[in-house]
Amino acid sequence: MKRWKAALWNFIKWMLLGTYLIVALSFVNNKSGMVTCTEININIADSLSNAFVTKADVLKTIEREHSNLIGIPLSMINTYEIEQQLRSMQAVKNAEVYKTLNGNISIDIEQRKPIVRIINGQGQSYYIDVEGKTLPLSSKFTSHVLVVNGNISEPFKVEPNIDITKWDREGKGSESPLIARLFNFARFVTNDPFWRAQITQIYVDSPHNIELIPRVGPHTVILGSLDDYETKLAKLKLFYERALPEEGWNKYKEINLKYKNQIVCTKR
Repeated sequence: MKRWKAALWNFIKWMLLGTYLIVALSFVNNKSGMVTCTEININIADSLSNAFVTKADVLKTIEREHSNLIGIPLSMINTYEIEQQLRSMQAVKNAEVYKTLNGNISIDIEQRKPIVRIINGQGQSYYIDVEGKTLPLSSKFTSHVLVVNGNISEPFKVEPNIDITKWDREGKGSESPLIARLFNFARFVTNDPFWRAQITQIYVDSPHNIELIPRVGPHTVILGSLDDYETKLAKLKLFYERALPEEGWNKYKEINLKYKNQIVCTKR
């Protein structure tokens, strides 16, 4: 008898709780339907280091389809539609748009992050971001990233959002197009704190004759081809750490890494 009463009481409690939640949610929905948009809050991640996207850009993009969100009931604002608009912006990686009960529309923007700037043999210039996709230059902002220039010819028409990684024939080395191998090399340099601080520019004379311009020292580093570049740079780092502090950073005008198991230096 006691167990039956306890079970009945638990059933009644859950019914009351369910009814309360339904009424509460209905109240919230009715209230949100009456609330109008009073403010648009825009948060752009990494805005201090990257300025490809500004708040003005975001508002201008929204206003192309929605003349003015201020004063419109929140229930009439399609946040998914706005997200799709913002994600179509070339420099936007992701956009999240959501409503708040106090009448705000909040927008969180994640910008694309370039790691290398390419200046090809035809004089065309563009960025490649961390995901390997091409990104046009901006007239408002220049990203201070590794620069690669010289005799570079892409196997595709240069336009936004070309996925460089699709051209990379993984594990086949020199069979991959040069631009794909340059991206892999730039990613390696960018992800390594030592080389990110040391290498500022890469010049491509040919796929077999690539030069590195360092930040410290008046010399040029002859890398040769991009084959086995990790071993070549490890050898160069050892030379930097052990030999140059004793001999002086101004002693050489050229440091050649093309030859296996040795470094050939040319004095100034």
